[in-house]
Amino acid sequence: MANPNNEYQWATDSAFPPHAATVPKAVNKSDLQIFNLVAFLQTGGMLVEPPRPISAQYLSLAPNASTTSLDQVVANNQLQRGPPGVSHNMLFPFNIGDRDDWYSDAVFAQQHFTGTNPTTIKCIGDDLKAEFEEAALKIDNEEHKENVRNHLTTHAASLYVQDYRYFRVAMGLSADQQIASGDGRYGAAPVALFHLRDDGKLHPLAIVIDYKGTMANSVVIFNNRLEPAPDDQPHNLEKEDWPWRYAKTCVQSADWLRHEVTIHLVNTHLVEEAVIVAANRTLPTSHIVYQLLEKHWETTLSLNRQARQSLVPNVIAKIAGAPWNELVSFMGHAYTTFNWKGLHIPKDLESRGFPSTTDGLDNPKFHNYAYARNMVPMWQAIRAFVSEVLKAHYADNAAVQNDQCLQNFCDEMLTPQSGNMPSFLNISDSQSPLDDLIDTVTMCIHIASPQHTAVNYLQQYYQVFVPNKPWSLYQPLPTTLGELREYTEQHLIDALPFKNTKDWLIGAQLPYLLSFEVIGESSLLSYAIHQSSDPKADPAIRTAAQQFEQQLRTLQGVFTQHSNALDDQRTPYTVMDPAVTAVSILI
Repeated sequence: MANPNNEYQWATDSAFPPHAATVPKAVNKSDLQIFNLVAFLQTGGMLVEPPRPISAQYLSLAPNASTTSLDQVVANNQLQRGPPGVSHNMLFPFNIGDRDDWYSDAVFAQQHFTGTNPTTIKCIGDDLKAEFEEAALKIDNEEHKENVRNHLTTHAASLYVQDYRYFRVAMGLSADQQIASGDGRYGAAPVALFHLRDDGKLHPLAIVIDYKGTMANSVVIFNNRLEPAPDDQPHNLEKEDWPWRYAKTCVQSADWLRHEVTIHLVNTHLVEEAVIVAANRTLPTSHIVYQLLEKHWETTLSLNRQARQSLVPNVIAKIAGAPWNELVSFMGHAYTTFNWKGLHIPKDLESRGFPSTTDGLDNPKFHNYAYARNMVPMWQAIRAFVSEVLKAHYADNAAVQNDQCLQNFCDEMLTPQSGNMPSFLNISDSQSPLDDLIDTVTMCIHIASPQHTAVNYLQQYYQVFVPNKPWSLYQPLPTTLGELREYTEQHLIDALPFKNTKDWLIGAQLPYLLSFEVIGESSLLSYAIHQSSDPKADPAIRTAAQQFEQQLRTLQGVFTQHSNALDDQRTPYTVMDPAVTAVSILI
């Protein structure tokens, strides 16, 4: 029997994309059933109104407001380590600030392959390439100018970017409007240019710190070092290059916003919620698509409710470099531009200028892009599982098109008054309905499990150490290259929340709260093991899950090999191990 519609109603009149108006009692969970108790209580105490006093012990986790050196922040970070049995806090586990090269070009670049947002780096387009070439003509030093121009020409096919130009459009701002919260915090819409070398090293070449319509109207800085430093060479020159370090911080701050609001919140949590509501309004619980997806919905609705009620308005909005109305616009833009087909892993990688096959990604040029190298075989494994199950239930394309419940589900996702996702599967218009259905169900599982795991569970490591990836800047950005060139360490310190202790603690606590790993029985591998032996499972699911389990066990070894192949062996990439990949959006 289908779940009655009155249990799952759409809320479409709030600041958030379409979601469940209420969480049905049968699937409801309390906050303390979702979050780590200690971390939740630590966070909650700072959010209540009026806020509870922050203990001296917790205050010690933030640097002194009179800090004059980032090395002092590193030292404070390392002081928080403790012997076994000491009460945990957000700085207790190791984080990127424990590295003596955390600020380096190599570590900065690698985060765009294996950090919290490894999903948006892409091959440069002709428009940006032409603008960077034009900007290079303005370099004062003639020798450096010539070297940069030659580099851009010689390596044109291997130039990649992180492109945040769309921020102003997404926020409803004009090209020259400042991104600012209105109460002391500032945002940026940068563009970072990288060279992906044939040996696989990704190296930053230039940064537009805040793109304002054209590069001619923006501040553009080129790296003084066009090639990576040798692995055994100290990073002294990079450490003291404060204008360049400030520019990298602008990129990291923009990526914090893009990651938290778009890549993490909208593209996993909120998109999956639309699937959950639509499916429960249209599909019988006995329907094979419902049976395939239900286990991947655990906790998600309750968690998302908490995000809408507290984490987004009381944490993200209070520290971001944009006001609430612009953040709402930014969320809406992310949701309405979500591309169900374009973000299928093979299509997504191809569109961003990377190989979409395991053989292609085995090229040494891509050996550091472990996210992509893992996600391709993971997608293939999930798709093979889904395909075996659905082909056991649908004999051909006509059987899919004649399934009225399935048609109702798709219509519910497509309709503006319901899911409002125009890129979702439209069976009536599909040329290959069965294949498209397999891809769509694969995508639903991908979003809830490996994709959310990849963008969620590394937050503590990369983001609790605030200078690595601040949520906003606390001083206006420089408006000329000459001004930026005068920047010192103090300018960078002034741009970080040293004088805003509560902001520092809340912003660092958020990734700590959201990064607690799943327990074994909630992993994707455990799901496959359970489904393969569950007498209540659909026979096709039970049979297909046996092969799925074996594929996931094989991937454990493959993913270990990919991590071991990274140039950077100080930060392993193990987040996608099927034994710790969450089966659903659990936190």
